[in-house]
Amino acid sequence: MNPTLRRYAGALLWTAMDDARRSGVTAKEIGAVLAGLVALALVATFPLILHFTTYLPNDLGDPVLNAWILWWDATAVQHGFSHVWDAPSYFPYLHTLAYSDHLFGLAVFTAPVQWVTANPVLVYNIAFIASYANAGIGMYLLAKLLTGRRDTATLAALMYAFAAFRVAHFAHVQWLTTGWLPLSLWALHRYFSCGAWRYLFASGAAYLMQCLTANYFAYFGLLPLAAAAIAEAWHRRPPLWRTLAQTIAVGALVGVTLAPIALVYYRVRQENDFRRTATETDSLSADLSDYFRGHSQIWLWRRARPGGGEHELFPGAIALGLAAIALSTRRGRATPHIVTYATIAVTALVLSLGPHPAAWGHRTAVPGPYQLLLEVVPGLDGLRAVSRLGVIVVLAVSVLAAQGAVYLFDWIGPRRQLTAIVLGILIVAESWAVPVRVAAFDPTPDPDDRQAYAFLKTSAEGAVFELPIAVTDEERQMRYQYLTLVHGHRTVNGHSSYDPPLAKFLAGRDYSPFNERERLIAAFRLIRAIGVRYIVVHRGRFENPSLEAAMMQQLEADPGLVAARNDFGRTVVFTLNSDDQRPDDAARWRPVSAGTMHVRASHSPDRVPLMFDGDRDTRWLSAGPQTGSEWIEIEFDAPRDIARLRMQTAERSFGDYPRELAVEAVEPDGTQTLFRGSVLPQFGRGFVVDHAYPNIDVLLPVNHARMIRLRQLGRTDELFWTIHELQLWERGRGTD
Repeated sequence: MNPTLRRYAGALLWTAMDDARRSGVTAKEIGAVLAGLVALALVATFPLILHFTTYLPNDLGDPVLNAWILWWDATAVQHGFSHVWDAPSYFPYLHTLAYSDHLFGLAVFTAPVQWVTANPVLVYNIAFIASYANAGIGMYLLAKLLTGRRDTATLAALMYAFAAFRVAHFAHVQWLTTGWLPLSLWALHRYFSCGAWRYLFASGAAYLMQCLTANYFAYFGLLPLAAAAIAEAWHRRPPLWRTLAQTIAVGALVGVTLAPIALVYYRVRQENDFRRTATETDSLSADLSDYFRGHSQIWLWRRARPGGGEHELFPGAIALGLAAIALSTRRGRATPHIVTYATIAVTALVLSLGPHPAAWGHRTAVPGPYQLLLEVVPGLDGLRAVSRLGVIVVLAVSVLAAQGAVYLFDWIGPRRQLTAIVLGILIVAESWAVPVRVAAFDPTPDPDDRQAYAFLKTSAEGAVFELPIAVTDEERQMRYQYLTLVHGHRTVNGHSSYDPPLAKFLAGRDYSPFNERERLIAAFRLIRAIGVRYIVVHRGRFENPSLEAAMMQQLEADPGLVAARNDFGRTVVFTLNSDDQRPDDAARWRPVSAGTMHVRASHSPDRVPLMFDGDRDTRWLSAGPQTGSEWIEIEFDAPRDIARLRMQTAERSFGDYPRELAVEAVEPDGTQTLFRGSVLPQFGRGFVVDHAYPNIDVLLPVNHARMIRLRQLGRTDELFWTIHELQLWERGRGTD
C-alpha cells in the first residue's frame, strides 16, 4: 500500500475515533451503524449476494472496466506503484490508466482482498456493498454533529446512502463511494468549533480520499467545503492568521499529494487532446426536470418515462419534505448551518444544469454560471457528466432534511421514535429496486478461448490484437481488456472514458482498414509494425462472416507475416514474424530544400504551400473522396537520387491516408515506378515514434529523378487524401 495514502487513512481514522470518544459517539455506535448499513445494502441489492463471486451489478460495461482497474491497481501496489499508469490496454499507448478514473482511493482498501482471493469480481462486489457503508457513515457523523441526535443522523444516512441517484449509478462504484465528502465536512465543522488543527488535517485527508476515488470530486468537492468554511469563518470569527496559515499548510499537503496524479492526467490530455465537446457536455448536463425523475429500475418509477443516462436525479420525496420543514420555519432560517447547506444545494443544482441551462427541454439563450467556470478553470472541460453535481445536491438536502427532522420530532413529541422508523422505511422504499439487475460474468465461457489464453499465458512477451474489433461493441472491448488479467500481455484493444485515435482508426466502422477486404494484408502489416506479436481470431463471432473468411485467408496466405498458427477449436492464435522494415542510411542522406522544388497538385492547388510551411497542423487535402485520379508532382531544379519520401499526418487525419500509393520517378530515360502499394505499414512505424503526428516514410531505390510523381490510386466513399507536411531526402554521391 502506498505509504502516503496509508498515513492519510491512519490519521483520518485516528481523528474520527478520537472525536467519537470525546463527543459521545462510541465505537459500538459506529459499528452498529456500519453493520446496519451493510445488512440493508445486501438486502437492497438482492440477488447480488447469491452470486457474489460470479455476477456483477447492473451490466457488463463499466463494472467490468472498474473490476479490471482495481485488479491493475492491486498489481501495481505490489510493485510499489511502478508503471502503475501503463495499464495493459490500448497498446502501444502509455499512461492508459489515466484514460479513466484510477480508483486509487478504492484500491487502497481492496488490494489486500485481491491478493488473497485473486477474484476481481468478488473484490468489485465487496467495494460495491462497502460503498453504502462509506456513504452512510460519513453522512451519519456529519448529521450527528450538526443536529446532536442519533435518530435524525440515521435518517440522513439513509437518505444519502440509498438515494435514487445511486440506482442510476449502479455501474459506477466510484460514484457510490461518496462518504469521504461528508466526512471531510464533519472534520471541517469540528475544526472551526474547537480550533484543533488535526481536524483540518482530517478534513483535507478525507477530501483527498474522495478525489482519489473519483476525479470529478477534485472540482465538485470544493463547492461544499468552500461554502462551509466561509460560513463557519464568518459565524465564529476564528483567529485570522492562524486559520489562514493552517489552511494553506493542509492545502499544500493535499496539493503535493495530488500533483503527480494531476500531472499525468494533464500530459495524457495534452498528448491525445482529450477534451469534451460542447455537445457532450450539454447532453450530459442536467435538465431541471431531472430532479423530479428517478431511475426506471426503481419500483416507484417503473411506469414513469425513463430518463437518459445521467438524468435521474430525484433526491427523494421524504428528503425534500423534511428539508422544506427546515427551510420554512423561522427557527430553521435562523440556523447558520441550514442557510449554508441550502446555499450549497441551490448552487450545485444551478451548476449541474451545465453551460446552457434547460428546464423541461427548453434551453436558455443566456449561458449559465458553469460556462464561466469552463472558461477560467483549467481542466474542467475534461469533465463530461456535469449532471453528477446532483450528488452534491443530495448531500446538502440530506443535511437539511436531518435538521427538518429535528423540528418535526420536537413537534411530535413522544411518537418521534415510531415516526423515525416509518420515515426510515419510506426513505429506503423510495429507491427500492429489488430485484436489482445483475449480470453473470465469465470472461472465458468458451473452452476454445480458455485454451487459447492458456497458450498465450505461457508464450513469450508481446502485444495481442483480438478480432473481431469494434469501438461500438463496448462489452466485447471490455472483455478483451479484462482478459489481460488472464493471459498477461498488453492488448491493442480496450475501452475507457476516452478512446485514443488509433483505437478509433482501427475499430471505426467508417474508415477502419479491417473493414476493407482489399487492404486487409496491409492492415495486418500495420498491426505488426506497431509492435503486435499475437493476433487472436475468434471465429464465428464476426457480424460479417465473409469478412472473417477474408481475414483468415489473408493471414494464411502470407508466410512472411505469420511465423506460427495455433488452433484451439474456433479460436486461432497467429504469432507474427518481426517487422521486415529494411534499414535506411539516413545519416548519409541530405534533405531536399523546398526552394529547389516546383510542386503541382491535381486538387486544391492553393493548399500546396501548406505541405511545406513547417506547421504540422495545416494540411493539403484533396477536398473530396479519393477516386484514384489524385496526383502530386514535384519537379526539381536538377536530377536527384531521392532516397526517402516523408508524408506527415496527424490524429485528425488518420483516415485520410492514400488507399494505394504509386511513387514514380520521371528520369531522362523514361519513367520508373519506385513504389506501389499500401502505406499502412509505414504509418504503423511512424505511429510508434510519434502518436500524434506519425510520419509515413517511403524508402525508394536508386533513381535519377527530374520529377517525383505521387499518384493516389485507391477509392473511398467519403475520406480525403491529406498531407500535413511533405519532405524528401536525397542520396549524396557515392551512396546507394
